[in-house]
Amino acid sequence: MIAFGVFISVAKLRENLHVSAGRAPLVVNVSGGQWWWEIDTYEIAMGQEVESCVKTEDVTHGMDIYAPDMTLVAQVQAMHGYTSKLAHTSDKPCSYQFLCMEFCGIAHHDMVNEFDVLEASQWLTQHSKLKRVHKRTQTLL
Repeated sequence: MIAFGVFISVAKLRENLHVSAGRAPLVVNVSGGQWWWEIDTYEIAMGQEVESCVKTEDVTHGMDIYAPDMTLVAQVQAMHGYTSKLAHTSDKPCSYQFLCMEFCGIAHHDMVNEFDVLEASQWLTQHSKLKRVHKRTQTLL
């Protein structure tokens, strides 16, 4: 009976090793400091796996991502001198907030920023327009 349980467990684990195979995750850099968050992209396609690389310039911060109904989606600790990585995928288009959940000083409550998750087709449309504008700008220079 134990051998059967081990066999089933190993078979299930091997299946899950390949679940995230496919397109590479979008790397998003997040920096924090007293009392702000900065993110290098504010629009993400729905279903896109994201790897957030989170750093802080000063004290420890807790970066928590919340859905519009304030449901906790993901969280990671940001520590000075270290890059924390957080993998997450959003399956619904809306605006997500990230807040500091580690008391970091007098204006801790002001550490709020947000990003939008867009339907894939909307994201492609907006970003193809940006690429065309960028290409024209480079041509003019």
